[in-house]
Amino acid sequence: MSDKQYVQFVFEKSAPMHEVEQTLRLACLATESLHGPDRMRLQASFLINRSKRNCLIHSASEVGMTLALIFSGFVKREFGEDGVKIKTPSACTLEIRGAPK
Repeated sequence: MSDKQYVQFVFEKSAPMHEVEQTLRLACLATESLHGPDRMRLQASFLINRSKRNCLIHSASEVGMTLALIFSGFVKREFGEDGVKIKTPSACTLEIRGAPK
C-alpha cells in the first residue's frame, strides 16, 4: 500500500494518547452508523502508535475517508487546532484533473 492512501494525525504532548484512542473508538462508531458494521470491518483500517504520538487511517475507501473526516473533526474539537497536525496524502495536493499543467 502506498503512503498516498493514508491520513496521518500527529498529536502534541498535551493530548493524552488514551483519550486519542477513545476518540478514535467514537469515530469508528459514528462511521459504522453511517456505513454499517460489515463495510466498517472490511474497509476501515487504522493504527495508533503511542510512542510516536500518531494515528494513521487508511483513506483509500469511502469508509476510510469517512472515518478520517469524522476523527479529524472530533480531535480538532477535543484537542484544539494546535493539538493535532493532520498530514494528508500527497495525492491530495491542489491538482485539478484534466487541467493543463
